[in-house]
Amino acid sequence: MTMAIPLLDRYLWRYLRDIFLFGLAIFSVLLLINHFYFLANLVLRHGAPLSVALELLALRMPYFLAFSFPMAMLLSALMTVGRLSDGQEITAMRTGGISLSRIAASVVAAGVLVTGLTLFFNEVLVPGAEDRYRRALDRAAATPASPVQEHVLFREVQDGIESVYYARRFRVDTGVMEGVVVNQFEHGRLQRVIEAPTARYLGGEWVFLNGTLRLFTGATTVVTTFDRLTLALRRTPKEIALPRRDPSEMTIRELRTYIRLLRRSGESTVRYIVEVQSKFAVPASAALFALLAVPLGLRPHRSGSSIGIGLTILILVIYYIMSAFTLTLGQNARMHPVIAAWLPDVLLAAAGIVLLRRAEG
Repeated sequence: MTMAIPLLDRYLWRYLRDIFLFGLAIFSVLLLINHFYFLANLVLRHGAPLSVALELLALRMPYFLAFSFPMAMLLSALMTVGRLSDGQEITAMRTGGISLSRIAASVVAAGVLVTGLTLFFNEVLVPGAEDRYRRALDRAAATPASPVQEHVLFREVQDGIESVYYARRFRVDTGVMEGVVVNQFEHGRLQRVIEAPTARYLGGEWVFLNGTLRLFTGATTVVTTFDRLTLALRRTPKEIALPRRDPSEMTIRELRTYIRLLRRSGESTVRYIVEVQSKFAVPASAALFALLAVPLGLRPHRSGSSIGIGLTILILVIYYIMSAFTLTLGQNARMHPVIAAWLPDVLLAAAGIVLLRRAEG
């Protein structure tokens, strides 16, 4: 049994869809142009092949699209409501008994869909593409790995066992990891935790020295110590060193695993908690932009679409400046991580609700 979409929603969504795609193209092209100069420099100065530059450009597209979704939603909602308001269609709808809140609900519903699409891109498509991008970029630029790396995290899957490795410090040249914690999962459940002050790459194998093994068997936990333990880790030191991922490039699940590993090793987790929250807050802004756009789009339009574009730029600048400020405070432990990530969204929602109520009255 299928649910029929009301005529009002279909009418509004058609407008929103067309302008959304237009906005998505504009914002993606702007990001693309900015990145094009970087790639041109890579080709001309570093002698990278043109085919590699095109590959890098294609691998960056998922990130550009995901970043553009909320911005395109804001432009779409502002211009859609503005056009309908200019044509007296909003007035006709309200005269016919359709409240402004009902119109706003339809626009916000479209924003919720864009929020879901943004989360899907960020969690499924972007991480893999960014990982391949950084590897290709490293090959093109021929950048050597740093001999000493801090807070190294990587994942291995072998024979149905997922192992997440964390090292507080990694010395690439000597093949030594320090402050190592390994979480091993089977069927999504944590089965073993291995901790060792050092792990050395000896004879093609990783040997963990003077550590502790925790085995989780139902309601009980078995704890044993060892002098020497060899794990089936296939990566060489150079393969581990290339490349290092930034927290912004990790998925929510990877960040949460990383947070657990950092807590076990006694390291600060504030930066990564802020990152997890922001991965929900930034996509949610698409729905909140849609809410704010409804009352703002009702205001008189004397310059046509230029007003909608101008308002879009102004709101985006204010929102991202606020986000950068609060996220910085959160990462430096000067603001609670949840507040740091969500405060711009809360202010956005409050402004939308207040303006909508005033317009309704």
